[in-house]
Amino acid sequence: MTTPTVVLHPQHQSGVREALEELGDIRLVCPSTDAEVPGALREDSVLVTYIWNDAYLQPGLRWLQSHSAGYNQYPIEALRERGIVLTSASGVHIVCAEHAIGLLLALTRDIHQSIRDMPERKWNLHVAPEIGGRTIVIAGLGAIGEALAKRFAGWDVRLIGVTRNPAAYTGVLTDVRPLAGLERACAEASILMVALPLALETRHIVTGRVLDALGAGWVTNVSRGPVIDEAALIERLRDGRLLGAGLDVTEQEPLPADSRLWDLPNVVITPHMAGLTPRCGERLASLLSHNLRAFQGLEPWKNRIC
Repeated sequence: MTTPTVVLHPQHQSGVREALEELGDIRLVCPSTDAEVPGALREDSVLVTYIWNDAYLQPGLRWLQSHSAGYNQYPIEALRERGIVLTSASGVHIVCAEHAIGLLLALTRDIHQSIRDMPERKWNLHVAPEIGGRTIVIAGLGAIGEALAKRFAGWDVRLIGVTRNPAAYTGVLTDVRPLAGLERACAEASILMVALPLALETRHIVTGRVLDALGAGWVTNVSRGPVIDEAALIERLRDGRLLGAGLDVTEQEPLPADSRLWDLPNVVITPHMAGLTPRCGERLASLLSHNLRAFQGLEPWKNRIC
């Protein structure tokens, strides 16, 4: 059995290269520039990347392991036609659930306001809302959405899950609805936590109508920016119909300096870092290690998309 060649894209997350170097039984190739990636994809190669370029469709590419849970950036049909396997990194960035809860708590307990008061040494004692007793909608029940559900299970909250295929759901939630039921679910809630992958049916699925159904509440998003209609979100944050938003992702990234989101006092923004942790590299390496055995016909694939 030949030693697999694993090509790591030069733009990779912290800790990934070190974790892959620890695997052994692979030939790790690390191009220094994007232009060098196609030439590194020789016979029976594996490409580890979250960036796509059609130049990567080389005859030697047999398997594409994504860094990300989402896979809308990859040409699925072209990969299928060429018999190239695509596996996602679902579950690798499970820390996104912790980040989303952190954003929510910062907003509801007005921690963000206290941080803004600190440079002025301002002791602004005031009453802030609590999460207990509320209804939370979790939009997207993949690894991150399910992690949110598990973490909230012991809280004094009611949970509604929204997913593409409720019949296939096997997690901890008992109230699970289809994507078409998002607006109705939000009408019963005051918190919406977005963990949906970006796809044709999820682009701008959080519309102005969905936000109006939520009413005086909070939104967090740790998935992809275009899942929310950002213009509608800004409008409702500015006029107070929506109490706050915690955003790790935005429609345009990096968020432009002239975006109105920067100036809104009821918004907390982090720079698409919800999934980043020193443990990401080891989780991705563990997934890759399992799928290397699948690549050799010894195990079933994990997270196979095509």
